[in-house]
Amino acid sequence: MPPHIQEKFEEEIRVEIIRQQTEEDLRTNPSYQEYFSQFNPASVESFIRNYARRKAFYLTRGQDYIQQEEQHTFRYKLIAEEGLWAIQQKKLFNLQCQWRAEQVKLKGVEHSSQFHLLSSNIQHCPYLSPVSKAEMDLYVSFLRSGNASLFLSYDNWQDYEAFKTEYEAGTIPSIDETFDEHMPAWYRFYDEYMGTSSLLDLPDVRGEKENRYRSIARQRQLESMKRNKQNKEVDQRPYLSVYDTELVESFVRRFEDKKVLKYCRAVESFQQMLDEQLELDDALEKLRNASISVSIKSCSDWKEAIIDAARRYELEQVACILPAVHQEYVFRLENGINFTQSLIDKKREEYAFQICENARKQILEGRSILGEPENLRF
Repeated sequence: MPPHIQEKFEEEIRVEIIRQQTEEDLRTNPSYQEYFSQFNPASVESFIRNYARRKAFYLTRGQDYIQQEEQHTFRYKLIAEEGLWAIQQKKLFNLQCQWRAEQVKLKGVEHSSQFHLLSSNIQHCPYLSPVSKAEMDLYVSFLRSGNASLFLSYDNWQDYEAFKTEYEAGTIPSIDETFDEHMPAWYRFYDEYMGTSSLLDLPDVRGEKENRYRSIARQRQLESMKRNKQNKEVDQRPYLSVYDTELVESFVRRFEDKKVLKYCRAVESFQQMLDEQLELDDALEKLRNASISVSIKSCSDWKEAIIDAARRYELEQVACILPAVHQEYVFRLENGINFTQSLIDKKREEYAFQICENARKQILEGRSILGEPENLRF
């Protein structure tokens, strides 16, 4: 086994061992039980599972995050890699539009929710051609267009319903300031240059069929819930959420050692570094360490001007490193080197699978209620 694969394999084993040990400790250690008693019990089990994964991430990747704070290039490389997958996400979305219009068939794709599952593991989507140099060049142009923003781990690449609604409303986010944009700016840029915006004009033939069956199933489920509803006392204690970073840090500070707390802070601060409270200081730090001269555009708010300058600087750094990242991507393809999923991507895939299963069951139930064959051939 090649050394890099062996190393990755060993890391995944270590992650799983830490996760299992943490879950066991959280469930059996009396100190935790006393702490958990102040929270709604419905939330505690979810917290245990998710915190165990997060602690494993802290301990296996925390040092990497600390190092990357010292190595800005690493961050730009991560964002550039996300850019390659954004290209693939747009190609998959275009394919989804055609599939919903029943213009194309994809072996193994039986209902529209499966596009969320394909999106969660976009690195291995079997229906897409590799990212070409021309596509990479187009993304570089997007980064330099003034329409791009830095992002890591965007979640809703295949949200067809939201994008379709936005498109049909004809609302332009840059003009209609109160409009909450859903569609990624990259999609709009791609459509403008590739002439593919008309794909959203295609009818959602398949989606309408699915929604009919799912609506019938949901109505049946609602009626069943009303019949079986029992009066239960509502637990007024607060929910324990692993996504409340302040609560998580207080939990780590209370129950973990200083090493875990150090890693926790490094990971969580990186993931929240675009928070408004940190945005200005972060922008100033980036400009202070910039290796090139950065112009600052005229603006009535100097803070916004600083933040905009830092954003343009970072986008340019990503644009400069993207060709090298693409070369590495091509090298991996040509030599059969797999693209590994992060723990976050794996979690997304698990969640997407649950969505798919729920949709599939609702469609089949709806067909059964109507006396139709319980399959997805319709």
